[in-house]
Amino acid sequence: MPVFARRRLQAMLVDLAALTSKEKCHDLLRRLEHKNAKDALAAEVELSLLWAISKVAHLEIDPELPNTASRPDALSNNIFLNAPAIIEITAISDDAFSGKTDMERVADIISHFCNRIRKGVGSHLYFEFLEGKSRENGKIRRVRRVSSKFELTKEFETNLKDWVNAYDWPKIPIRLTDDTVDVVIQWKENVHPHGRTFSSMPAVADDIEDNPVFKSLQRKERQVSRTPEGTLKCIFLGDAGCRMLRELTPFGPFEVSGDQVIRHFLSRSTIDIVCVFSPHRQQWQALSADRRAPRWKATLYERNPTPDRDKTYARLNKMVGDMPWPKLEGYQARSWHQQGMFDPQGMGNYLGTKMTTKLGSLSISVSSRLVLELLAGRITEEQFRNFAFGRDHNHFERYLKSGMTIQSARLEKSGIDEDDDDLVLDLEPDWGAKPLVNPKA
Repeated sequence: MPVFARRRLQAMLVDLAALTSKEKCHDLLRRLEHKNAKDALAAEVELSLLWAISKVAHLEIDPELPNTASRPDALSNNIFLNAPAIIEITAISDDAFSGKTDMERVADIISHFCNRIRKGVGSHLYFEFLEGKSRENGKIRRVRRVSSKFELTKEFETNLKDWVNAYDWPKIPIRLTDDTVDVVIQWKENVHPHGRTFSSMPAVADDIEDNPVFKSLQRKERQVSRTPEGTLKCIFLGDAGCRMLRELTPFGPFEVSGDQVIRHFLSRSTIDIVCVFSPHRQQWQALSADRRAPRWKATLYERNPTPDRDKTYARLNKMVGDMPWPKLEGYQARSWHQQGMFDPQGMGNYLGTKMTTKLGSLSISVSSRLVLELLAGRITEEQFRNFAFGRDHNHFERYLKSGMTIQSARLEKSGIDEDDDDLVLDLEPDWGAKPLVNPKA
């Protein structure tokens, strides 16, 4: 899995089994294994936060509330010092306002049509969607020029036929534009299926309420509207690849930030607490030994400020500090998932190769999953060499040629936060692999 190793996810499911119904376990498992990145990452966020709460405080999952059929995600009597709390959990990604779904739909329609004209063309098409401006309530807003109402008109079909059949194909791009789309299409030798669409307009918000973060908060507020008096109403937001949650402060003067949205929401809401959880790599980590590992960043917002935050939220702080480190940041996890790298039977996420020398002997630590896939015939010898040592390198050949052979082998387990282990091969000089010498010479 992108955020956590599959071993860790299974351990979380086992740990929560005593607190969850069979139906809840089935629902979490179904969503964790879903091919849709949005569903799978949302399930990872929900599972990990429920598990983390259970490690530091009382937890009831899907509690029944009086006078309502709605069942929130969690109830904890002591996660906060001052009162019990109903907790709703949701994950947000940029997919909600990046236009990705609409852009992919347009790309699919056009690619399928072009394939009918010339076989195989569609897999080489790259789509750049342009932006425009519109005036709403006296305010000028940037808009991405793509719509879910797009249809391939007769005019578009004629233009595409002429383009694909042109004598100078595929040198000149084509631009299609009407009320539903403005896109430039070009042919490229190599186009990754998950990178074939692009828009110059980033996934940013320019309205304090017309954005996915505010709408998600509103939706969750409605679900806890019948919370008993004296119980805190809380929303935990998980960053599943959402720039507004990863970078809560704005980058530009015309951009609405996640911080502004959450504060605006709380100013007119009955929700007491909003907490944002984001897998985040700090800038200083680029110079550290752990630069590859993000950390959990939690940002707490209160409707009514608490005098002694450290004491009131001591358990929440411990919960965040004890959470397993995420494998990737949210936007990376979404990208990996979209590429199918969550598949347990797909190519593994291999541990790196390490080599150490000592008094003429050599130890090579290589991914055990990589070795198994080679033996199983799932990857070629060339792929194995590239993953283990890099292109055009084969250290096994190098050391065998120098007269060394494997004298012992062992497996070093990496624990539940990796989906791989180290196979350590100890090599030493061996007369069975080197020329004999005259001992009296």
